[in-house]
Formats: sequence, C-alpha cells, structure tokens
Amino acid sequence: MPTAAAARSGGWPTCCSTMADPTGITAALPRSLLHLRFLIDNDAAPDIVLFRDPAMRAPLDAAFPGRTLDLGREQLPGRTPASLLAARRANRAYYPHVRALIEQAGIRRLILFLEGEPLERFLLTLPTIDRVELWEDGLSHYVDLTDPLWYAARGAVQAAAGFYARSILHRRIDRSRVLVRDRFAARNLRLLPPPPPAGHRAELLLIGSPLVEDRLIARPRFVRGLASVAAASPWPVRYLPHPREDRTRLATDLAPLAQVIVEPDAAGLMTHAARYGYAAYAAAVSTGLLDLDRADRSLFIPALFGLNGMARTLRQWEANPVRVVETGEELQSVLMALEPSTPA
Repeated sequence: MPTAAAARSGGWPTCCSTMADPTGITAALPRSLLHLRFLIDNDAAPDIVLFRDPAMRAPLDAAFPGRTLDLGREQLPGRTPASLLAARRANRAYYPHVRALIEQAGIRRLILFLEGEPLERFLLTLPTIDRVELWEDGLSHYVDLTDPLWYAARGAVQAAAGFYARSILHRRIDRSRVLVRDRFAARNLRLLPPPPPAGHRAELLLIGSPLVEDRLIARPRFVRGLASVAAASPWPVRYLPHPREDRTRLATDLAPLAQVIVEPDAAGLMTHAARYGYAAYAAAVSTGLLDLDRADRSLFIPALFGLNGMARTLRQWEANPVRVVETGEELQSVLMALEPSTPA
C-alpha cells in the first residue's frame, strides 16, 4: 500500500471519482449523513456503498441506487453473563461473514471515514483490499476531544463482547498506510456550505451536542453553561438540539432560562442554516461549526460548559478556522462587536 506522501506526490488519483479501476471494485463505508455529503460533494463514484446501520439504508439508496450492500453489525451484550456469551458467539461469526461479502463483491479499493472502530480496523487487514483512503469525519479527525483512557475503556468493553480486537485500545490507525483526505490539514477534500439563508434572525444560534447523554458533563453543569451563554448574549439564544439529545430533558433544563428558545426544526443544521441566518453561531463542541462555513460569526465555547480540556485542544489545533472563547466576559465582548442585522 502506498504511503500518504507517495499518494500526495501522484502515486494515487487526486479525486475519488477517478479511483475506479477496471481491475477492481471501489467501495465506500459512510457511517453518517455527513459522510454521505462528502461523497456527493467530492463527486465520488464508488461501485458499492457499504452500510451497517438501518437508518443509513434509505439515504444511501437514494444517492446511490442499486449500489448499496448491507454488512450488518456487531451484537452488543446486555447486562447478563448469558447475553455477553451470546454476543461473543455472534461477533465471532460476524467478521468472517463480512470478509466473505467483501471478497464476493470483488472489492479492492476502499473509502473509510472512521479509523477507531473495530469493523474499519478489520477491513484494513483484508488481503484483497490493496488501496484505502481515510476521509475526514469532522472534528474528531483532527483532534482528540476525549480522554485516551475513556477510549481505551470503551475498547476493552468491546473486546470482551467479541469485537475485532487488534489495536482496539487505540484511537488512531497508522495514517501513513492510507491516503488521508480532509478539508483543513491535507486540504484535498471539500464540503459545500449551505446556500445563503432565506431569512435572518437577530439571535445567537447555539448548536447542541449530546454532552449530557454522553456523560461528558452532568445536567447541573449543562444548565450553568446555558445560563452563562444567555447572560453573555446581547440577543436571544436559540438552541438547536442534537439528534441524540433527550428533548424531554432539554425542556426541563431550559425551562428556567427565558432567554433561551428551543428550535423545533428537526431537519438538521444544514437544512436549518439554509432557512435562517443568525447574528452569531456557537457550540460547546460541534463539527457543525466547521460545516457552516461562517467562521467569522462562529465560536467554540467548551470552557463555558466546564470542558477546559476540549477548549485547550481546540486552541492548539493550528488549522482551526473557528475562534475559541474561554469566558462569559470574552463571549459578550465578541458578540457585542458583531452587527446583528447582517445576514449570515
């Protein structure tokens, strides 16, 4: 497999749409709608689009009709020893099943988006795969926002359940073995921003993240963070929930904060951003701020939610196009300097 340096110097094609080869089949494994957008916006033309989650079937079938292949997925254990043993048995059979599907399909070239998952690690070991591209997965592609011990603990649980275990305690693969494509480091990938918004709101759009659901912070800390943002903003704050956030929990947490409005639009950030522009955009941590392409009005604010390590990591990321704000006072100062009526 060529090194990344050789690939950038011309060892591999410069665009995935030219990756197709009559001697082998190209496949992609998008795990999210963001990954699908990357494939579409970069004119990728994989012969086969792999998926493992049922929710991805419909959008992939719409974008690549007749080209999808369901790999299934590993089995998660329940809370009993019997369920753990059942998961281990199922997962020991799962990976040979995937290998057979890949070999039967004649797949030789592969586009991946995740590098720390057991399935992707397994695919990298298949001898029939001779070229691999790793495409950006958003913020996690560039920076490590969670503690390595948390990631290792997760891997240990997966290994106990029979997931593919090689390097399961590690977050990253050896990127020298693949061609890396991304927007801000290698700069060989693009993502089209949403179209100019149809309307404008003189508000701060706070893009939600599942901080409570993922147990990164406790609910009281989340509420204090929201209160800090509301106190610093010269405009009403509109909260756009993440799909994995509990709406009932959110309604309870936001009830005391009259200045914070929960946005009912559930169509997703990019669709919402085409409907409305805002005076400013903020998030504790969200790839969405990168996808908007409105960096002059966008702010990362993890420290306001007690995520000081994330704030430090984002500050140290040299290619970060979005300003990182540390305190409520700094947030207020930055927002006051913006003109709220300017469409964005």
